[in-house]
Amino acid sequence: MLNHREKRRYLAIIYDESNVYRHFQLHDKIVERFKELFGVIHYELAMLKLYDSEFGNILFVGCRLKYLDYFLVSLSLTHPSITVVSLSGTIKKLRKNVSSLDIRNIKSDVN
Repeated sequence: MLNHREKRRYLAIIYDESNVYRHFQLHDKIVERFKELFGVIHYELAMLKLYDSEFGNILFVGCRLKYLDYFLVSLSLTHPSITVVSLSGTIKKLRKNVSSLDIRNIKSDVN
């Protein structure tokens, strides 16, 4: 039998720092919304995982490629507003993409 790994995608999400939520609380809100929309079974299969972003108001979240559409829909329907800044197949490339962005301009656009 072949050893097959599921493909994953990693998203950089920017959020408003002045909001009352911290990054792990925001992740809980996203997970809660995903479960409301698609159910607990799809949440478990999507394997949503929070990663350290090393940036102030940016959150890295990983999910299986098969459930990326579900995850993006749940992000768009989450309150407070959340914006996807970058998407990549590896965390290393995602960090490189985010570090090359001008974060000051992104912060002013969110507010």
